Amino acid sequence: MSSKPLLTLQELAGQNLLRNEDLAIIALKNLPIIFLPRLLKQAYDGNHLKVLRAIVSSWPFPRLPLGALKKRAPYLETQLQVVLEEIDKLLIQEVRPRNYILSVLDLRSVRQNYLDVWPGSMDNWLPKITQEDPCCSKTIMTHPLKVVVNLNLKDRGQSRLFTYLVQWSDRRKGLLQLYCNELQIWSPFLQNYRRLSQKVNLEYVETLGLYSSCSSSFLHYLAPYLRQMRNLRKLALSDIREENVISPEKRRRIITRFTLQILKLERLQKLHLDAVCFLEGYMDQLLGSVKTSLDDLAVTHCNLSVSEWNHLSEFPCVSQLQQLSLENVRLTGLSPEPLRVLLVKAGPTLVGLDLEDCHLEDGQLHAILPALSRCSQLTNFSLYGNQISMSAMKDLLHHTASLIHLRLELYPVPQDSYDYSGTPHMQRMQQHCDELMNLLKTIREPGRVFFGTDRCDQCSNRYIYNKTIRCTCRRFYY
Repeated sequence: MSSKPLLTLQELAGQNLLRNEDLAIIALKNLPIIFLPRLLKQAYDGNHLKVLRAIVSSWPFPRLPLGALKKRAPYLETQLQVVLEEIDKLLIQEVRPRNYILSVLDLRSVRQNYLDVWPGSMDNWLPKITQEDPCCSKTIMTHPLKVVVNLNLKDRGQSRLFTYLVQWSDRRKGLLQLYCNELQIWSPFLQNYRRLSQKVNLEYVETLGLYSSCSSSFLHYLAPYLRQMRNLRKLALSDIREENVISPEKRRRIITRFTLQILKLERLQKLHLDAVCFLEGYMDQLLGSVKTSLDDLAVTHCNLSVSEWNHLSEFPCVSQLQQLSLENVRLTGLSPEPLRVLLVKAGPTLVGLDLEDCHLEDGQLHAILPALSRCSQLTNFSLYGNQISMSAMKDLLHHTASLIHLRLELYPVPQDSYDYSGTPHMQRMQQHCDELMNLLKTIREPGRVFFGTDRCDQCSNRYIYNKTIRCTCRRFYY
């Protein structure tokens, strides 16, 4: 029996109508407008270009969420080009049909179902855009069309889309304005800074990500553009490396210029710093420049100095965290006190805590257990990759008795399960993990609980007890 879902009557009617495109175009005039979003999707998916043009030319809603239709199709595919061409024809008309009120062309790939967002809630920046002439059955457009897009300047498709939109904006000066909510940059893109600033309204960028190929010079040149992003809510920096030859003074100047712009971000809520070698030694300066209360802080794959670690809990921006990730920040040899203080501060609000691969030891874990037990809203907790004994693991589970909202728990296989060479002994591991799981069931109702080994030296994967079959690179003893 096929598991394919049955089509609704509306979908069946749309399919039947689209079998004859000329008839479908005639029928559009009499269709209730509530049927148009579904029909547009069917015409788009089925490559019915004539019907697609007809629907777009008479679209009766303020917003067209075209990005929700694209899915995995390549940018500027035939259907998308047809829609853009049809909208372009309408842009250059002095008057348009009375029922045509399109004000936002949304090219963002949203995570929601298309039919859930088609009329959409109007974006906050949308003005009242139409002014009807009582002597004419047409509508005069008094404000430019808002074209909203998320840009990922890495793959060729996204770069082509950006180039196309810029050229379109140049051809229709004053008739459309580009807006960007998410800007992800994977290459220096230095030559396009000015063009990006001139053509895209940076004031509405809410998420900015700078990744891998972005050098320290990139941060230097980005600073004035960051100043324009007044509504920035999330900033992610990843793999920002130090250039081969740079003086300490130049490095200090670049970081100072960059952090001065962070001071002006009055809506920043999420800060992700991953493998930012260039900023190491200046974390105090960077976090000290954040003047808002963050709800999400990730400092991962970084080497923190004793000074940076000791000051981490002192900044006002970390007092109301909901998500905290310190994954792959090696804490061996560092005092557990800053982490304890941080958990005390954020305890009432903290929902997710990731301490994976921090190489915590028993003594450090014991120091933070009382604070951890007061994180009453915690739902996700990862402790993979820490050197914790069986005895300490039992203490940990007892301290989670009050954490009734935990839904995902990732614990390390106890160190007692390894042999002298650091290889997990399978039978011993099974006994220990079964014992811990039985203990947890006597304490509270567990959610999804997994026990994982240290990462394999060869493939970097973990063996997850009762989930992974076996690591193909490492020998396990029975």
